[in-house]
Amino acid sequence: MSATSKVGDRARVTDLNEMQGYRPGDKGTVLRVGKLVTTGSPYYAMAMDKGEPYSPGVIFAEGEVEADV
Repeated sequence: MSATSKVGDRARVTDLNEMQGYRPGDKGTVLRVGKLVTTGSPYYAMAMDKGEPYSPGVIFAEGEVEADV
């Protein structure tokens, strides 16, 4: 993902993902973009296409998701 990523963007999981239960290519929509207080690294809260419809979001670190264009 890039610094210009925003809420509503579509993204897919990369092969660098460490989140259990999600595989490369799984897709979702960005709910929130933020920065970790400790490192300043970006994170992405995502509503994934598969999974619980009422989930508050799955958090991915930079590199674990990429734009789905």
